[in-house]
Amino acid sequence: MSKIKRITPTDFRGQFMSEMSTDFAILRTPVQIHDIGKTSGFIKVPTPLHRPEFNFIVHITRGSAKQQVDANLVSIKQDEILFVKQGNVTSLKEVSPDAAGYMILFEDQTLNQLLSKQELIKLFSANTVIHLPEESSIWLTSLFELLSIEIYYPNPNLGICYSLLQAGLQKIFTSSQELNKSINRSAEITFNFKELVYRCYLQHKSILFYAGELSVSENYLHRCVKETIGESPKEWINKVSILQSQLLLQDLTKSISEIAFELNYGDPSYFGRLFKKITGVTPSEYRITFMQDLSE
Repeated sequence: MSKIKRITPTDFRGQFMSEMSTDFAILRTPVQIHDIGKTSGFIKVPTPLHRPEFNFIVHITRGSAKQQVDANLVSIKQDEILFVKQGNVTSLKEVSPDAAGYMILFEDQTLNQLLSKQELIKLFSANTVIHLPEESSIWLTSLFELLSIEIYYPNPNLGICYSLLQAGLQKIFTSSQELNKSINRSAEITFNFKELVYRCYLQHKSILFYAGELSVSENYLHRCVKETIGESPKEWINKVSILQSQLLLQDLTKSISEIAFELNYGDPSYFGRLFKKITGVTPSEYRITFMQDLSE
């Protein structure tokens, strides 16, 4: 069975930023930061869908960008923050020529050390893009400049890096009305459900499995997920499976039927219908578009 490859920061640079000068250092620290104004011009946009093995924040201070996160296309404008969690399928669609700001990458382990479970739920239960007051955006820019200076030292002090990132995250929390809202039980159940789906979608597509793992009834799980994200648990499971299938379809050595079976869809025709319902195109049409993008 195929395993969907996760993209590391080094993979991202090699695949989507091949024209970048070797003068730009390749960082291998658990926290990484990149100046958008200096690096965006080297990224081949749009990037293919990929599944990063890191979380990342995009902070735009000038211009704009568009990013696909799972099935949603989101716009990021001045003084806005985008959060993308490890496990999401994502693609950078557009970057304006005047875009400026920072992109901060960090591993799940780092995130779990810096934020409480409640803070994590707030962060990833909120809308993907968070608007900041101008003064908070300026404050964060100064902090990210300090983080960039420290990380690019020959021997960076990771303790300082973690402290700066934690201060930045706390500033985002205190500056956003949405993140200051209390977390209810539905949001917590939905967060845990989504995390489970990202880990188990290949083997398990029934709501009963996830309800059992979360120790809740199927009806209660349905109510929580529908209330929080506006979709049923089944719709979310199907969406995650189909989004992951787009990554497998980028391997042109495998037939569509093989990929359907590897994703535990016993009927390739059903897989094709579901794929078109969620993406708007058939698996074959998606593959043709992917090949065209590669040749440009």
